[in-house]
Amino acid sequence: MDQTTTRRYNLTLTANGTNVFNHENLALPNGTLSSTLFGKSQSLAGGGFFGPSTAGNRSVFLQAVFNF
Repeated sequence: MDQTTTRRYNLTLTANGTNVFNHENLALPNGTLSSTLFGKSQSLAGGGFFGPSTAGNRSVFLQAVFNF
């Protein structure tokens, strides 16, 4: 192996978070006029990338990438 060859290493750390401040993400309000709950939301918003079960939860994702 040649001793004059330089090697480059790179470590990248990434942190991603959703709902970090723990705010409620309400679903669409009830649209039935005869309902006593008309105009009020009865559940948390779901779907999107994370699915309906984690819509109201705080999530933090950590990633490390090492290039050589």
